[in-house]
Amino acid sequence: MSDVTQIVETYFKAWNDFDAESRKATLESIFAKKARIIDPDWVADGVDAIVEAIGAARGKLGDLPLDLTTVIGSHNDAVLYTWHLGPAAEPIATGYGVLQLSDGVIDLAYNFFG
Repeated sequence: MSDVTQIVETYFKAWNDFDAESRKATLESIFAKKARIIDPDWVADGVDAIVEAIGAARGKLGDLPLDLTTVIGSHNDAVLYTWHLGPAAEPIATGYGVLQLSDGVIDLAYNFFG
């Protein structure tokens, strides 16, 4: 597994973590302190805001898993991947994401519904 794939998998691990402290520790391990997530429904700047925003989004999703479908590719510190919400065989929603990395951590994440 490449480092890039591991970062994306860890990102999804955090999305599926219901424990706020555990989720925060995971996110702090993969995000730059001044990172940003741009989602269709919200924007979060800085790790603390990212932790809070993902927790709020997770609350709306209930116990549905949000999972990585595949890493499509990466180059120049950017990673493109697909995701699905709910069971892989019958997802409720799907989408794409782009992570911009710097020094092995996420600086910027874009989430897209697809």
